Amino acid sequence: MDRNSVIGLGLIFVLLIGYFFINQPSEKELAIQKRYADSIQNAQLAEKENEALLAKQKNLQKDSLVQLLKTDTAALKAKFGGLATQMIGEEEESVLENNELKITFSNKGGKIKQVQLKNHKTDSRKALLLIGEHHSDEYFEYYTGNSHIKTNEFYWSKSNQSKQQISYTMQGANNASIVCTYTLSPEGFNLEKTIQLEGINGILQPNTAFKYHFQNEVPLQERDVEKEKILTTLYYKPLDDKADFISESKEKTLVLEHDVQWVSFKQQFFNTTIIHENNFLKGSALTTAAANSDSTVKNMSVALDLGIKAVPSQTINLKFYFGPNDYQTLKKQDIGLDKIIPLGWGIFGWINRYMIIPIFTFLQNYISNYGIVILFLTLIIKTLLLPLVFKSYKSTAKMRLLKPEMDEIKEKHKDDMQTIQMENLKLYKKAGVSPLGGCLPMLLQMPILVAVFQFVPSAFEFRQQAFLWADDLSIYDSIWNFGKLPIIDSIYGDHVSLFTLLMTISTLIYTRMNNQVTGGMNEQMKYISYLMPILFLGFFNKYAAALTYYYFLSNIITFTQQWAIKFFVDEEKLKSQIHEAKNRKGDDKKSAFQQRLEEMAKAKGLNKKK
Repeated sequence: MDRNSVIGLGLIFVLLIGYFFINQPSEKELAIQKRYADSIQNAQLAEKENEALLAKQKNLQKDSLVQLLKTDTAALKAKFGGLATQMIGEEEESVLENNELKITFSNKGGKIKQVQLKNHKTDSRKALLLIGEHHSDEYFEYYTGNSHIKTNEFYWSKSNQSKQQISYTMQGANNASIVCTYTLSPEGFNLEKTIQLEGINGILQPNTAFKYHFQNEVPLQERDVEKEKILTTLYYKPLDDKADFISESKEKTLVLEHDVQWVSFKQQFFNTTIIHENNFLKGSALTTAAANSDSTVKNMSVALDLGIKAVPSQTINLKFYFGPNDYQTLKKQDIGLDKIIPLGWGIFGWINRYMIIPIFTFLQNYISNYGIVILFLTLIIKTLLLPLVFKSYKSTAKMRLLKPEMDEIKEKHKDDMQTIQMENLKLYKKAGVSPLGGCLPMLLQMPILVAVFQFVPSAFEFRQQAFLWADDLSIYDSIWNFGKLPIIDSIYGDHVSLFTLLMTISTLIYTRMNNQVTGGMNEQMKYISYLMPILFLGFFNKYAAALTYYYFLSNIITFTQQWAIKFFVDEEKLKSQIHEAKNRKGDDKKSAFQQRLEEMAKAKGLNKKK
């Protein structure tokens, strides 16, 4: 750095110091800012207190109405008829549990109140609740006479409780009753609910539906709240069709136009699914809305038409799945529930289902450390792709050997691009070299690259699995959290992911190696090839450590393969083959591809002359 540059930088530094010093607020300005901030804070506190007071008044009004009804037998009978006696009672909880689930039930509504996954924890290592007692509800809704009945308002009688089963009964007038029996499987993630209806046809209003409501404000479970929000939504499975869903970015109510087999409250790594033995009828409604508290992710609810018929007695069988989004576990449900895992569409999904997942499953049966599993998975995939890499390297080497002659053609015809293209094509044909020989093998690898991009972030197996400095392979491996900074946060994030840095550096090294091998790239394209990995740095910085670790390993293995391939590619021999091909006399028949290229070049030339 010369003297002028040093002086210039020094002046800039002095100006910056002077700017900050001059623009420091005075004590009077600071006092005004403090009063302004205090007034805003006081206004916010007053608003919160008013909201709390209104909520309290609303609850008091509701409680006073309930108390009035409880003490006024005539009012109870007028409002609820034969159900009046079941408005009065005390809430009692019961629990069923197996090796995976602990489910709490309540006689207030005869419903599921809480579901805990015993062998999993939240990111903060607390008990993992799929359904929280303060953020969920479950009830039947129907009309009888002039009454609108919601069964969560009544106290059901409990009976037949055993280690794996419990029953609740809601008894109405004229011997009408609803009996719900819950049976928990001895192991696994399934709960069955049998609904026995007796005499309901005699009290239901004509032309009204008997609906089953299930609402869950999904409890927060993961570290990356924003990612968890955008991966939480409602899925549903129409009959004879693939699973569909409400867009994660939308808050809406969807009225189903077809009967559906199941509805799933899908979260990032877990789901709650309700399955009908027959079908939920069209007209059922699914709703997603924003969460009401910081401890929840999204508020989701369903109003499902059970298809109750006007008969004296009938039974409805429902089944629940409360568990992880593990591909093999969901596939065993045999209802297409594995489709809620985003493995990619078309060829990408096929590669994941029939290649990546089988290899991954095989490896995890023998290796407990998932960092090592990713290492072997990468080695296997790169070994399978080795013939394509070899072919690409060999074709690129041939193109590099032709570069001096291509440069001569370019120099000879200057700016006449059509003629340069025509002459290059003739050179390729004489030398027996395909201009796409180096590109096609690389393009054939792209589907696997995209498939892995879909699979790794969705794989439940990586959740809370530590490897090296990464404490959880399912999220980014932050080695420095520097906080949210304007602009930087939206482009790069608020942390530094080491695996992403290693991936970027290795990609830049690979790009340099590739540019040296090809040789024919112009300066502008070289800059772009170096710029792209840096631009992707911010994108991948927020992705799962397992993914960036895989790409880093993939680059390292590619370096090794290319280094090894050099020993098997004799460039002198390639030169001889090219020389022989150029001097060989015989059939000058052009390939269909070359003919098309030449026709396009000629057409451009004619248009230019016109």
